[in-house]
Amino acid sequence: MASANETPGYVPVSEWPNLDALAVGFNEHLMAESRKLTGKSLTLFLNDANLTRIAHRFIDADTLEWEVQSDKQTGTAKYKAFEVRPDTFFVDFYKSDYQEQVSLVMNLRTGQAIVGLSGFHIKDEQKRTWTRFSNASIDGRNDVVPFAPTTDLIGKHILYRYTPRDAYEHIYLNQGTLTWHCLSGTEKGLADTEPCRVLKLDEKLYLLFWSEKIMPVESIVVVDLQQMRSTGRFFCWDPKPARLEGIAYLTIVPKERHTG
Repeated sequence: MASANETPGYVPVSEWPNLDALAVGFNEHLMAESRKLTGKSLTLFLNDANLTRIAHRFIDADTLEWEVQSDKQTGTAKYKAFEVRPDTFFVDFYKSDYQEQVSLVMNLRTGQAIVGLSGFHIKDEQKRTWTRFSNASIDGRNDVVPFAPTTDLIGKHILYRYTPRDAYEHIYLNQGTLTWHCLSGTEKGLADTEPCRVLKLDEKLYLLFWSEKIMPVESIVVVDLQQMRSTGRFFCWDPKPARLEGIAYLTIVPKERHTG
């Protein structure tokens, strides 16, 4: 890998770092966890073929109970909750018995919610990650409109600063594709173009998902272009389940100042 002062060239995949190495310190800027869900019980009514209902009971500041009511699957997990906007929460927890990561975005004011579920499977004889999204309403409210796909980010060039050492640029090419490039840090010089998905959560607030082709990584991030920060998680096989919540400070790069 290139040193801090070198201009890197092409880096073979065999030399790419694993998640444990590249994400050191990615939680340095992590916003304070919210305690506002403590004591609440929220049932998500999924908009899927089975009309699945999943109850979440937030026992205390870091433990929740979940129950898939249709098949009586239950469990207890440690969770992290972040109030990314007033009454809008990003909640993340790991179902260890299933090796699945759950990320929820819930707007308690509108009743809107979306569930991101990530896990592992074997593809082309390799362990890979997968993610499935389900729109939902909180406690079965019938006036809820799902978070909608958006083209707002197309053409934007955004700098993500996870730590004072680690900076990445994203360029959003179209509604389903982004390019990332590490400008400084452990992955300096690495870059790729990945499939992505962007939903609009509120004014200048977005849910960004991307799945990496080379490394088995699934990322779900709430991007706030009003507060100029992102909050989210990475889920990876590395070669064991690896999970990390992180935050980045954002800068929108003017088009005339694009860097390469």
